[in-house]
Amino acid sequence: MPHIKFTDSTLKSLSADKTTWFTDPSCKGLRLCVTKSGVKTWYVNKWDPTSQKTRSVKLAQWANKGPHCRWAKERVGKIAHDISTGNVRTREEHEVSQAELGIPTFRNALEQYIEHRTTARQSGRARMMEGTAYEYRGSFNKHLARWADVHVDELPILEINQYLNNLQIDTPNAAHLAASVAGATVRFINRLCALALPIPSLLDGTRMKSRVQTGKLDMSLPWLDRKNEIDAIKNEHIRLAWMITWYTGFRGRSLRALTWDKVDLDAGTVTFDRLKRQEIEREIVIADDVVRLFKRLHVIREDDCDWVFPSRRMVGGTRGHLDVLDRLLLTAAGDLRHLWMSTAREVAPRHVHRWLAQQTMTDDDLRMLGHYGEPSHDEQKRSAEAIASAINTQFKVAPSSVIEPKRQHA
Repeated sequence: MPHIKFTDSTLKSLSADKTTWFTDPSCKGLRLCVTKSGVKTWYVNKWDPTSQKTRSVKLAQWANKGPHCRWAKERVGKIAHDISTGNVRTREEHEVSQAELGIPTFRNALEQYIEHRTTARQSGRARMMEGTAYEYRGSFNKHLARWADVHVDELPILEINQYLNNLQIDTPNAAHLAASVAGATVRFINRLCALALPIPSLLDGTRMKSRVQTGKLDMSLPWLDRKNEIDAIKNEHIRLAWMITWYTGFRGRSLRALTWDKVDLDAGTVTFDRLKRQEIEREIVIADDVVRLFKRLHVIREDDCDWVFPSRRMVGGTRGHLDVLDRLLLTAAGDLRHLWMSTAREVAPRHVHRWLAQQTMTDDDLRMLGHYGEPSHDEQKRSAEAIASAINTQFKVAPSSVIEPKRQHA
């Protein structure tokens, strides 16, 4: 290995007939690789006492501009120190180290989080629905996949935040979901691996707009036109799912996943599992028009399952419930919840219609509900019937007679 003096003037004219390594006795550890084509590259060599081998770290190519030799000599000390302290490793060694520490990649962390949330939880809280897991994976693949193979403790949080902030300018809803996915994943790994990593999030917080605000839901369209379109649906289970959503404002996913043990036709109630931020099941009283729809569903129920809205498709010999409803020409499934809310606000107390629509109860709502934290069956029944009557008026159909609910006895 030839020895030369590393100066910019010397290296400017340096050449080699084949790849040759040069050293400078006055700068221990610094080497220069010169190829036949004239490319000159700096390297630092140092013994690693941890791995018991000599490591070679590439600095940069020599540049014929400025005091490049001085820059390379100044870098030798830092790189040598990093090698001595074990902070320089190959990619393979780094992967092994991360695996030993139990720190997963971003994608693996997401899958661990989803597995944790979709299985039974010791806390007793509701499990993540399969539809939510599907949405989380879809959002990750669309917006966060570029960091999928990066270990969580090395995620460029600032870069992710900047991407999310740029995304929310045009699509705030997509940005909000992606931020929720990234934040939930990192928080989960922080608890699992006892880490304190920064949480990806939206920094600006552009206000999300509803379908009404964006004009995607035309509130001026006659309700009867929408109803006629729904009445034309041939699959009766799907048609009744649309109508019950319209009469109740229920969330589509939880409604379609109902089983008959959650429906009491005699009492006129439907019970849903624990909702978001709610620690108890929620029993909701339904209007008589809705009871009649459920009774029809009971007549056409499938004997091989307990789903209220069974699917016609069998997978592996097992029948599931209806999946996402196809969008009609005039109406999307989520539109009916907006229409129901527009009616409920006018004819029912706020804290009662929020209860009926499976919404999270605020502190003000809970204060209105008093000691037991839920509206009485009488309150719910009056509001449910008032809302159904107002909807029937929109349909130009005479409302059904209101039947008093059964009195609750101690």
